[in-house]
Amino acid sequence: MRLCCSQFRSGEMISTMPPEASVSEFAAFLAAYASLLESLYLRANASRWKVTYEEFAAVLYRSAVHRFGSAQPPSEGIESYFQALHLEDLALACALRSGSEPAWEQFVTDCRPVLHASARAIVGAGGEARARELADSLYAELYGLDRSGAVRKNSLLDYFHGRSKLVTWLRSVLAQRHVDALRASQRLEPLDDEPTASHGAAFARANSASENMDLDRVRLLPRLAEAISEALAALPVPERLLLSLYYVQGMTLAQIARMRDVHEATASRRLQSIRRELRERVECALARGSAAHDGRAGANGLSPTEIRRCLDYALDDWSFDLSSILAANAVPGRTEGK
Repeated sequence: MRLCCSQFRSGEMISTMPPEASVSEFAAFLAAYASLLESLYLRANASRWKVTYEEFAAVLYRSAVHRFGSAQPPSEGIESYFQALHLEDLALACALRSGSEPAWEQFVTDCRPVLHASARAIVGAGGEARARELADSLYAELYGLDRSGAVRKNSLLDYFHGRSKLVTWLRSVLAQRHVDALRASQRLEPLDDEPTASHGAAFARANSASENMDLDRVRLLPRLAEAISEALAALPVPERLLLSLYYVQGMTLAQIARMRDVHEATASRRLQSIRRELRERVECALARGSAAHDGRAGANGLSPTEIRRCLDYALDDWSFDLSSILAANAVPGRTEGK
């Protein structure tokens, strides 16, 4: 059954409507993108947490308004933006915001150990109590309490828009909270007091945790994008078509096998082989580096550690626009590739 804005009474719409929107703007958004929103809702598996269609649409709307800076996001580019979001994490955040007990149980199981480990890394050796305090204060903010413990109108989760994985975003917030605390403590110290070496080291460590993650991504992910583009361009046309059918057009292996008149297992093995070949090509390109061309400076090859980090970042919270690369090498008409 299709879900759309006409199914909701005005009172229900107002209760879930994001604060950035008027009733008419949010209703227009629901009507304009009903089919897309339904598909995203199903992909996010939001019903697992009893998040309603309109609640999830409101979160998507808030994300789009934040990204495009308009109460009526432009139709151009919005679908690719939504498709690149971490939808399941966005649905989980929505459920956490509404106080879903199963969602909080899942969050504590999956994320709490990671955040405690991150807090210990940020605070450093010997700071177990401070690390626990840092992590616990973050949980309180996620739950909708301010740093004094009072209930506040907005949850920290209102600022999660799904552009990265939830745990990655929380690690960055955790590091920034520690930086903020160190800065506040420095402002309270007498002006003639010199910061201690341990205080300075803690500040540097927290800054490094919050900033170096982003600096590394800025440096490494463009290199990965270039290597993937190069590897895709080097593939034979039938193999690019197979990738496009499966990853861009969303066809199943059974559908692809029927179209190419082969067994489904054959199509599956071929796809696995292409993926292995692509990974090898990408890793080789990253290790090799690139020569200067077309006015662009050359780049040295990456170390094995940098290559692993690069791939980890990609798996963690990076979306690569595969469709545009494959479209650039698209083949008109039907190609069987046999």
